[in-house]
Amino acid sequence: MKKHLSLLVINYLRFFAKLQLNKVKFLQTSKHKQLDIVGITGSAGKSSTLLACQSVFPVNFKIKTNDGYNSESGIPLSLLNLKITNYNLFSWLKILLIAPIKYITNWQSYDILILEMGIDSISWPKNMDYLLSIAKPNIGIFLNVSPVHLESFSSLDQIAQEKAKLVNQAKVAIINNQDKLVKKYTQNSNIFSISPTDIKFDNLFLPPIYQTSFGAALALAKLFNISYSDAIKNIQNKFTLPPSRSSILKGINNTTIIDSSYNSSPLACQELLKFLSQFKTRKIAVLGDMRELGKSAPFEHRRIYEIATKSADEIISVGPQTKKYFGSKSQKFLYWWQANDYLKNQIQGDETILIKGSQNTIYLEELVKTILDNPSDSSKLCRQSKWWKKTKEKFKNQHLSNP
Repeated sequence: MKKHLSLLVINYLRFFAKLQLNKVKFLQTSKHKQLDIVGITGSAGKSSTLLACQSVFPVNFKIKTNDGYNSESGIPLSLLNLKITNYNLFSWLKILLIAPIKYITNWQSYDILILEMGIDSISWPKNMDYLLSIAKPNIGIFLNVSPVHLESFSSLDQIAQEKAKLVNQAKVAIINNQDKLVKKYTQNSNIFSISPTDIKFDNLFLPPIYQTSFGAALALAKLFNISYSDAIKNIQNKFTLPPSRSSILKGINNTTIIDSSYNSSPLACQELLKFLSQFKTRKIAVLGDMRELGKSAPFEHRRIYEIATKSADEIISVGPQTKKYFGSKSQKFLYWWQANDYLKNQIQGDETILIKGSQNTIYLEELVKTILDNPSDSSKLCRQSKWWKKTKEKFKNQHLSNP
């Protein structure tokens, strides 16, 4: 029953979202313009690529993005300019009532729509076919393939095939041809290759994984006849990191925190550990479970552990999978609050501390809070809304009473 109700809700939202998108296309046509839709997919780096692509355009372009709302329900909500803060029945009923009103009253148009498009399965509605039934990008960006959500797929090849549908139906495909599976399953005849690009910032120090995001943005800029030098300046002036995605924060005792607690996957975690290894200080890696890896979970966690032993002086793990698959050189905990005191005792001063783990039940951003030099920097962390705080408090209370 619940499944049927969910399908009814998302199809209802999709109906109004498609109407809204058609309205924007009509408004653009009336101004003798076209609406360009850019779709971004991949196992890691979608959000940073979206922000890089958004920042590459000059101010005379009107840009809309889905701002992380990348799912079968999130994309329609973003197209209708709707946000849901509480995921209870009342909130969803409110959304259903407001959706047609939003369609009637919202007459804003934009030149470029940039969509992060995330899939969890090959099955409708969590697959790429469903997302493409909402919006069909004329420009597709395909970043990489790794075992994220592998529990819902039979193989990495199947993940690649499903994600490749985005670029294969687009007029132009921007792809990372350094990734063998991306290259193998992209069948578009109009391909622009991503050249990883290291862009320097005055106030940001970014890990190598961002090079692909910037490379994708520069390839996109070229399609819109934005000069390379202008594109670089636009990114340097406008790009900002989303919360807890490799943010550099000041910690207690003059430590440096690399806060990547928003989420984790094998590829992204490996890149961040390489980034950590470049620091000349004593290094601590706090690593949470990487979720939704399916049958590859044992191998991927063991591999990340081996990389961590070469990248960090101290390894602290959080979660049941890291507890099971990490080796004896790590200090293991099930929950973030259990790791707090141990981490603080390991801090002697001047360390570099990487904190990275998957979302939901791991919540390593709460661990970051305990070692911030300035407590007000907690506003820079992910999942700090009232709903998330309440959810995490409930989770902690449940597991304190039932360890």
